[in-house]
Formats: sequence, C-alpha cells, structure tokens
Amino acid sequence: MASPRGIVDDSLWLDNARGVPSGTSYASVDNSATGEEIARVRSATPADVDRAFDSAARAQKQWAATSPADRVAVVEKTADILDGMADDLAATMQAEVGTVVSQVHATQVALGLVAIRHTAASALDAVTERKTIGNSDVVREPAGVVGAITPWNYPLMQAALKVAPAIATGCSIVIKPPSAAPLTTFLVAEAFAEAGLPAGVLNVVCGSGGSVGSAIAGHARADFVSFTGSIEAGRQVAVSAARQGTRTSLELGGKSAAIILDDDKVRAAVRHTIGSCYANAGQTCAALSRLIVPRHLLEEVEDEVRKVMSQIVVGDPFDSASTVGPLANEGQRNTVVEHIRAAGETPGVRIVASKDISHLTRGWYAAPTVVVAADPSAPIVQEEVFGPVLAIQPADNEGHAIELAEGTRFGLIARVWTDDDARFERVARQLRVGGVIQSDAPTAWDAPFGGVKDSGYGRERGVYGVEEYLVAKSLQRGGTKA
Repeated sequence: MASPRGIVDDSLWLDNARGVPSGTSYASVDNSATGEEIARVRSATPADVDRAFDSAARAQKQWAATSPADRVAVVEKTADILDGMADDLAATMQAEVGTVVSQVHATQVALGLVAIRHTAASALDAVTERKTIGNSDVVREPAGVVGAITPWNYPLMQAALKVAPAIATGCSIVIKPPSAAPLTTFLVAEAFAEAGLPAGVLNVVCGSGGSVGSAIAGHARADFVSFTGSIEAGRQVAVSAARQGTRTSLELGGKSAAIILDDDKVRAAVRHTIGSCYANAGQTCAALSRLIVPRHLLEEVEDEVRKVMSQIVVGDPFDSASTVGPLANEGQRNTVVEHIRAAGETPGVRIVASKDISHLTRGWYAAPTVVVAADPSAPIVQEEVFGPVLAIQPADNEGHAIELAEGTRFGLIARVWTDDDARFERVARQLRVGGVIQSDAPTAWDAPFGGVKDSGYGRERGVYGVEEYLVAKSLQRGGTKA
C-alpha cells in the first residue's frame, strides 16, 4: 500500500472501500519542505457525513457482539500490518508534516504503533472488568458510535489514539483527518480492513472543520465525540455536541513548563527542554515550550542555550543532517513567524538565540528561537506558538517558580528537574496539569495523557484512554446471590 498522490477523488472510506464524496471542492496537501502540492483531496459534505454515520450505526451492534478477544486481535494485527508499512508511513508523514528523517521513524511511526499496541494490551481487562457493589454488578459496555476529529501534527498517532480504543471496545467510528495531512489516515483504514475489521466499523470523511467537523461534532447518531486541536475549535465541537447531549473528550494543547530546581541540572534540563520544544519543529501539544530557571542560574542557562543552538541544523526533512524541519503548512509557518516578530518587539522580552534560515528559500520554515521573558504576561509566554520557540522565565525561588508555571490558561504537562523525590512530589502536586515528569525520566506511553484548564478534559493512552470509549452499566439483582 502507498499513500495516494495527485487528484484524490475517492477520498471517502465507507464499508471498507473507497468512494467518491459528493463535495465539489478540494483541499490541497503540500510538501512542507518545498511548498509544492502533492495531492488534492476531494472534500466530503454533511450528506456524506450522514452516510458515514449510517454505515457506522449499522455495523456497531454486531461489532460490539464480537468477543473482546477477537476485537483486540484485529487491533494487534493492524499494528503488525502498519509496522510492515513503516517506510511508506514515514515518507508520507515527512511530506505532509515535515518531520526530519532522523526523527520520523522514532516519533511519527513508532509512537503511532506504540499507541495501538498499548491499547491492545490494556483493552481486554478494561472491557471485561466486572465489579460487585451490594446487589449490583457493574459492567462496561461500548459507548456506541464515535465521532473523531484529529490534528495534523502526528497523523498516525493521533488517529491511533482514537481509532484503536474505539475498535477494541466495540465501538464504530467516523473520523475526520486534518485537511493539511489526511493521507496517512487512508493507510490506517486500509490496514484495519486488511486485518479483518468488518465493513462499517471504521469510516473516514475528509473536509474542513467548519463543514465536515461541525457535522461530526453535532451529529444525532454520535454517542461520543473525541477531538484534538485548538481551544477555539474544541469549544465549537463541545457546543455542537452539547446540543445533542453527546459526551465529549477534548485535548486542546498546552504551554508546558520545565522547572529547574536543582543547580546541577542546568545542562541536562536545557538540552532536554530544547529537544522537546523543537521536536517535530515544535508542532507537539506536549512540547516543553517554557523553561523556568532560578534567577541566579540565568546566565549559565543562556550560555548552555547558545551551545545547544549552535548544534541545530534547520533544513530539508529528507536530509539526514537536519535536526529541525519545516512547519506542516504555510498558515502555521506564518503564525509562528508572527509570534517571533512580535516577541522581538515586546517590552521585557529579549531574544537569546535564533537560527539563520535565510538559505531556505522555499518551504514552510520558521527560525528556531529562544527568548528570555521577564514579563509573565507577555504573549510569547501566554500563547501556544506551536513552533520551535522556547521562552525562558527567571524565578526568584521555588514558590515563584510554581507561580510562573501556573501562570497560563493551559494545564497539560510539566517536568520538574530535581533529584529530591519529596521535593518533586511537593511541587508536582501544586501544579494544575494532567501529568508531571521528574527530571529526565522517560515518558510512560501507557500512562494517562490529557489536560485541565484550557488544555481540555478526558484522557488518552493505555487503559485510561480505553475507558473513555466505555460506559458503566449497573445490573441490580433482586434476591440473594448464590
């Protein structure tokens, strides 16, 4: 299987087959490194969304009646099929998103497969769990028909985090991939079909968020809607779903902070934080885009930043020397460039380091940049840039560091750099975020992921992600149980 290119008219996936949607407009998909169009994908209409939900509703009850073990086996087999397509997936996501070749297999491909495999490993116990409370047996059943809307930054992983748990739990799903990067989702649908997923369980519709996304979010046949994207779009999804009384899960991004507490953690923290902030050209909702440092260490931090920045190579994602590639599309590039320009003109903000990208005359590149922001209200501190821009904030003491970390409307993740376990937990418990990681501890990809405040609600990954697609039912018995 290979990702489609050129004019893609058969951009509707219904009943395990490609079809032509009824829309007459097309969304352009370009190569992020060159700006050249690689595909034009025909858009669906709300009528096509109706067809997709009809298909999903027809298939859902029979799929729910399939044994949990058999459903999980389909998810596992799909992961194996996609693993065998790793090169096709990597090439597609390099073109769609711009992830550099040195990272695309380890991030875009591997993390998507990890999401599917962790779902398969967690699903059986979650689905079959049964609890007794008094005279009541509590069982878990599929949520029903799911609507899903995904962003463009990690096309495989974002689809996997919604499709795999839906299918494993016995739900059917209608998914809208991002217009800027829809091609990977076709490969996912084909892999599930090859793995034996019955027709109608997984359906794909393409188009704009305003038309197709709104039709999914507010559809009368949707029992649960899962959305990942911007705050503004997420709120629109929640409102549309609320009109139908539909439950939602929203993952809306962040402005996550790394906090240095121990003086000897400067080198490790700076290198790790820049790596996190610049991975996938900064197009990561959980990117550590703020670094909060003790004020007396600020000069040392800035020196280390300049050393790290001197090693960064911005360039063609297909060049093995590149460590930072382009943004996924022109609109996002323009947004990031404007953030950088505005930061340079903001009182209380100064640029510490910025890469020269004048040699890159085509494609959607933005200069990796590090600033120091003395003013916590500066836009570069408060707004999600979604690009390779790191804001350093000096703190007077531990309490001030916590105050700065808590000083935005976001609440996704944080890292706290200290070897003192008690200090780590004390600080971590004061941060209103969905998760906190100590120093350079590896990310646990089966731990729950999601936010609070304007970062949204609901959880993905592992057993907690599976549970979002289940509903509890109480079976209250009369008489005495044997």
